[in-house]
Amino acid sequence: MTNNKKCIFADMNTIKLKFEQLNEEQSDLVAALLSNENIEGFEHVENDFFAYFTEINFDKKIVDDLLAPFQFKYTQELIAPQNWNESWEKNFEPIRLNEQVGVRAHFHPPFNNVKYDIEITPKMSFGTGHHATTQLMLAYGCETDFTNKTVFDFGCGTGVLAIFASLKQAKYVVGIDDDPWSVENALENCARNHCNHITISIDDIETFHEPFDIILANINLNILIQYKNHLKKLLNPQGRLFLSGLMTSDKEQILAQYADIGFTLVSQKQQKEWIALELILTV
Repeated sequence: MTNNKKCIFADMNTIKLKFEQLNEEQSDLVAALLSNENIEGFEHVENDFFAYFTEINFDKKIVDDLLAPFQFKYTQELIAPQNWNESWEKNFEPIRLNEQVGVRAHFHPPFNNVKYDIEITPKMSFGTGHHATTQLMLAYGCETDFTNKTVFDFGCGTGVLAIFASLKQAKYVVGIDDDPWSVENALENCARNHCNHITISIDDIETFHEPFDIILANINLNILIQYKNHLKKLLNPQGRLFLSGLMTSDKEQILAQYADIGFTLVSQKQQKEWIALELILTV
């Protein structure tokens, strides 16, 4: 399984951290711990887990402090610039979530046993469908009626969630991301899936004011807390808010934060230690 967050640019040195003998749950925990520290990519190969930083963004002290409580040990390697996209493509596998949706790359044959066959060009933006949080959000998407709804995808990554909403007949979808590479990738993926009612941009969430019927936010705990009031302003009073990028240990804190501004939990989905939440406004 490969879980990449951003592109590692080919003209930069890369710091590669190797964690040996980690199971998938331990790998997910390391990924969660490092996700806010300018991480560029993750990779889980058999029992080894790898984390990648550009050399200029790597702060060993911060990483060590984050990992110390869990006693995770790693080795460090400096890697010269190379074509990471080409290497990553070799390991990208299609994923079929259920009879409704499958996610694949352009070099895979189409699914013949799913209703929504989503094609994602693997360029290292987060959201290929492999990570538990994306799968949880896709699972919510399977249950959600998007017909004629307006949808806001906060932190759209590859655009996979926005594309799924559009394929399910959303009126229009807006996706934003603060990573230029992700915006470019999401635009390409929207075109590949013939989704003409999606707007993708790098605009800040504060520039949006029109309320949406459905908001999708698969990011992380800190960002979801930081922008909770903006998400509330962008949600129709009868709308639905879906949050993920969260671990089970985050649940109490995130629910308390959102309860303070009038949200109530409707449902929860869980995959191992990762969760997704469905919230509505009650105040």
